[in-house]
Amino acid sequence: MQEYFTTGELSELFHINVQTLHYYDSIGLLTPTIRDSHIGKRLYSFEQVYKFTTIRYQQKLGKSLKQIADYMGSTDMTDVLNDLKQQLDIVHRKMDELRVVGQTIEEKVSFIEQKFEEMNSVDVDSIKYETFPERPYFAAEGDEFQFGNDFFYVYPTVVFHEHGNKSFGVFVPDDFYEKHPLSQLTCISAGTYICGYHLGTYETIFDSIDRLRNLALQKGQKVSDRTVCFNIIDQFVEPDSTKYLTQLQIQIL
Repeated sequence: MQEYFTTGELSELFHINVQTLHYYDSIGLLTPTIRDSHIGKRLYSFEQVYKFTTIRYQQKLGKSLKQIADYMGSTDMTDVLNDLKQQLDIVHRKMDELRVVGQTIEEKVSFIEQKFEEMNSVDVDSIKYETFPERPYFAAEGDEFQFGNDFFYVYPTVVFHEHGNKSFGVFVPDDFYEKHPLSQLTCISAGTYICGYHLGTYETIFDSIDRLRNLALQKGQKVSDRTVCFNIIDQFVEPDSTKYLTQLQIQIL
């Protein structure tokens, strides 16, 4: 059994760089058993291998080096047990958060796949009429909500254009309220809509909106002043803004 390890040997054993061990030495977290200043060698005892294993384990639990030092300095088993329980609670919370993120990403993927199927079967330049029930969405009030709320990134974005004003929302699934009972949802009105697509940047979307609106007016149909725009292919899935795909819907009154 090897009694001592050099810094290089210990770094190879745990696949870390030598500078990390030097830093641990400088802060007193893992100090070599033997230090030979004449030849510049630091030697770690076999027992310190177990100590370093504990450091790596605590890091995997998400602890800071200060927290690890406090943990390793404790000799009270009750403190150690309580610490592990706290870490377990943190892990469970993170697992719950990741589970929710996974579910919402699956919902966005499902939404995009559904729209991809539409793209493959429908001409992007085509116009059609569709009847919808009330559809829930989460109103995004201001840029602070829009860019600071996780819902904005995982659910499809809906944009409303009316009288030169623009507002945002997050289109959510029907069971959203069951998962988030404290949420205040708004609904897109039920009814028949004239629907089309806009392919390209958001700066040119009003050309497509005007085309859709004028077509309805030419048929003698009275339409809402509000245009509902669903971002199907956006900046989250396509870096080229000329390939953004937006579905446009205007309600027939």
